[in-house]
Amino acid sequence: MYVMGTNQWDLDIPKDMLVEQALNFAEDVKSKGIAELREFYLAHDQKLLWCTWETNNLQALEEAFADMNAQSGLVSKLTQVEDMFPE
Repeated sequence: MYVMGTNQWDLDIPKDMLVEQALNFAEDVKSKGIAELREFYLAHDQKLLWCTWETNNLQALEEAFADMNAQSGLVSKLTQVEDMFPE
């Protein structure tokens, strides 16, 4: 299944730091077999980040996001979506 994650934050987070943390999170989730990051979009000036994931374990991905949010101050929402452009 595909999942769209939307992330927002209130604090000023340097763009480079945010990107590094997001990519580290993606690698950690992938290494645990939870999900694989498919796409990543950032509107830093609007404090918005979108990402799409491929996963067979939505609950584990939700738990990983909850842990990440508790540590980072991000607020995330995960929504299952359809893949409209199959490879």
